[in-house]
Amino acid sequence: MTPEEEIKIKRWGQNLAGEKQIKLVLTKDKRGEAFQSFVNNLNQLCPKIRTNIEKEDESTAPEIQIGNIRYHAIPLGKELDPFLRIIGDSEGYSKELPSSIKKKLSQIEMVALLKVYITPQCPFCPLAVNQLLALAASTESIKLAIIDGSLFSEMAALDDIHAAPTVLLDEQFRWSGPIQTDEIVNIILNRDPLQLSEASLASMLNDGEAIQVAEMMVKSGRIYPAFMKLLVHEKWPIRLGAMVAFETVAVKNSHLLRQVIPFLWERFAKANDTIKGDILYLYGQSKSEKVIPRLESIVKGTYCDEVKEAAMEALQEIKSFHDFI
Repeated sequence: MTPEEEIKIKRWGQNLAGEKQIKLVLTKDKRGEAFQSFVNNLNQLCPKIRTNIEKEDESTAPEIQIGNIRYHAIPLGKELDPFLRIIGDSEGYSKELPSSIKKKLSQIEMVALLKVYITPQCPFCPLAVNQLLALAASTESIKLAIIDGSLFSEMAALDDIHAAPTVLLDEQFRWSGPIQTDEIVNIILNRDPLQLSEASLASMLNDGEAIQVAEMMVKSGRIYPAFMKLLVHEKWPIRLGAMVAFETVAVKNSHLLRQVIPFLWERFAKANDTIKGDILYLYGQSKSEKVIPRLESIVKGTYCDEVKEAAMEALQEIKSFHDFI
């Protein structure tokens, strides 16, 4: 941080109305030390900023979170101004948008994951960041990740990034160079829900929107392909959210779950015992008599006691349901 940047932060902090909260997520990644140093300096220069520090054991990238905005970047140089503004004046960002775009943003039903790759030397990146921050400030349905492609080169390589700025939407659409926010918003509104990525659905589940995911699938009459994968996700919180959505679909339209049963059976053999138990629980919630022979084979098979117990509970759930009706 240069002396000029320190002065800018101090002056900005003096005009800041009330305390502002940000979150610093640290992981095993050693690049988190630079994020920690930046946030420490920020807190010292502006005591009105309160930082919640969260440590994760997983080997994910460190980040600074401001609501629905994540910085996998250290916002210095030309990126400092938009960073400070989104902390202190998010409503100001939203007010700059044309009313036509605001109206479209209010109609978004499915969460949208936007990534923008930047580099510190890029003269056009701050403008792109400003445009996307305005969208994210206007609706929580847009989750924005700002990524320094030079600092996190492995993320850039994974997303096949060769220029900055580059914007990605749900890992399906991309724009490089100057962006048109109206075009991005139109695509967000007109996406096919069947094409939603695992990341998009996982984000909704993490935000406690399992019921909304279920209702979207019931409304469309289809189980989203990416959703099925979340039912056997290695991370328990994501798997739990998917299971809640599954239970909701079972209540509203159990016939839809027939699309899921073959997929779960395919994954059962390779799953660990914990996930096997969760799959068997879902079988029970499906209330499908078609899975009874499979459950009985598991009870008689060479599985551990916990898996067999889960199979017996699923059998009891299905048989009790059909005896009742």
